[in-house]
Amino acid sequence: MYCPKCDKIIDTTKEKCPFCNTLLLSNKQEEKASDFVKIFESSDLGLTAIIKSILINADIEYIVRGEHMQSILGGQFSFAFGADIGKVEFFIHKDDEEVAVELLTELNN
Repeated sequence: MYCPKCDKIIDTTKEKCPFCNTLLLSNKQEEKASDFVKIFESSDLGLTAIIKSILINADIEYIVRGEHMQSILGGQFSFAFGADIGKVEFFIHKDDEEVAVELLTELNN
């Protein structure tokens, strides 16, 4: 089984990841997950809500990793405990990448 949130292959028969409680993917679905590419990364929770809204309105399937990670200083200060704490990453299917990048272009400016 594969956990898309932890990005780990887990040897279990359970439906959920023992580390983060996310629904596990079967090996067949794991191959599907490899077709996703990262399109955006941010530690701004308001911005992540906007990105979700844009992708949902465009009917683009996405995976979010790190959504529930926060530093004790509110996620705005990535220097506090390492650069990865508090960052949210968005992944979409590579077939939707061109459209999504176009939709999110102004957010990068």
